[in-house]
Amino acid sequence: MTLSDVLASASKAVTPEKREEERLWQTHEKVLALLDESIAKSDIDSRPVVSLGGSYAKGTWLRGEADIDYFLQYPPSYPREELESEAIEICKKAVKQYEPNIRFAEHPYVEAHVDGVRVNLVPCYKVKKGEWQSAADRSPFHEEYIRSKFDDRLRLHARLLKKFVKVGNIYGAEVKTQGLSGYVCEVLTLKFGKFESVLQNISTLSPGEVISIEPYNQDFASSFSSPMIILDPVDTTRNLGQAISVESAARFMLRCRRFISNASENFFTGEKGKHKMDRDLLSRVVVLTFHNTPRSVDILWGQLYKSLGALSNKLKLGGFEILRAAVASNERDESAFVFLFLETSISEFKRRAGPEIYRADEVKKFVSKNKNHAIMTWVDEEGRTSAVFRNDKVKRSAIKYLTELLSSRQVASVGISKTIREEIGHGKKKKFVVMEGPVALRTIDSEKGRWLRDSIYSILSGEKELAAD
Repeated sequence: MTLSDVLASASKAVTPEKREEERLWQTHEKVLALLDESIAKSDIDSRPVVSLGGSYAKGTWLRGEADIDYFLQYPPSYPREELESEAIEICKKAVKQYEPNIRFAEHPYVEAHVDGVRVNLVPCYKVKKGEWQSAADRSPFHEEYIRSKFDDRLRLHARLLKKFVKVGNIYGAEVKTQGLSGYVCEVLTLKFGKFESVLQNISTLSPGEVISIEPYNQDFASSFSSPMIILDPVDTTRNLGQAISVESAARFMLRCRRFISNASENFFTGEKGKHKMDRDLLSRVVVLTFHNTPRSVDILWGQLYKSLGALSNKLKLGGFEILRAAVASNERDESAFVFLFLETSISEFKRRAGPEIYRADEVKKFVSKNKNHAIMTWVDEEGRTSAVFRNDKVKRSAIKYLTELLSSRQVASVGISKTIREEIGHGKKKKFVVMEGPVALRTIDSEKGRWLRDSIYSILSGEKELAAD
């Protein structure tokens, strides 16, 4: 297929049909009525102004994947603690019949699915531009800005970009994904004018390069150090790229280059076929599973990522080389850490390099410190003192090392999130399981454990954007 054929096919797939637009309008009116009723029944003196936001308000939602945001704009004098409590209760009561969840950005907001449509109810302040009191205060300005700049052509190209990054699993700025938000896709589309131009510019992005639609303070922008620097046109002191992880930025760049060199419908529909993985590598996977108490998914993923980093660092200090590590969760009551090791066991012996021989005092200290533990001490070919030690048997196995570490009181000093640490337990209250990759795949329930199985497959599949054509 030619590029024009690919884009024509993708355009049809991302553009909503008329009947979907009508259904969304009905949902919007229903939620708005529920909100008005909940506000009217509340005892608060400060009545919020409700404004519409999200991809629905901007006309950039993907076919079959609309979300509608409602911003409850309170006067600037409204206390912050009430914005995070009383205002949240009003939102929850409005959609109580739809099993609302509390989500978190800078402050909490309410999410629910009404008639199959994701709805976000977000309290914020009605302020003048630039006088922000919370991060959400900018959102109504975002909606107004995009609506004033976009026409049907730009809306289509923003939809193409959203689908492109969504299929690449880098869509969404939430903690779990750390990818490109819908607003970032809209800003990039407006900056470069069309889908293909976005890809061309991102594929050649340089470190520290600033992407901005509006004039900005260059000295201030130079202080940003994220892998992508994308300034918010509504507030050029804010870097939208800060929420994009190094991994997501790299995948985005690679994906852009790959499409440019070999455009196909797969970039909008997803690759077909089963996961490809090496069975030898599967034997080098170690999975740590545990039960977690239900809580906001944003808080859960933040705790899991923090704990993964702490455990990875401890394993590296223990002498293990980790090729890749990942977090997995069903986002309800089960979570896991997945590690891919170069080797799941390390040598019986380890070497420690000491000071150069001419540094007499330091050599003396090195020899004295290690005399009771070193098997042998010598001077190497570079004139440095060296010593070899025997590794503890437990520490030579990744599974035993992890089990011993998490079962002991030492786990408190590792840096794992306190909540995760309590859920994992230790000693006689141990509540975790550590197993090798092949064992994990054999014991995972085919349906309930799909979240974990997919994570194991993913960590062994490599980056498809780096695969040869």
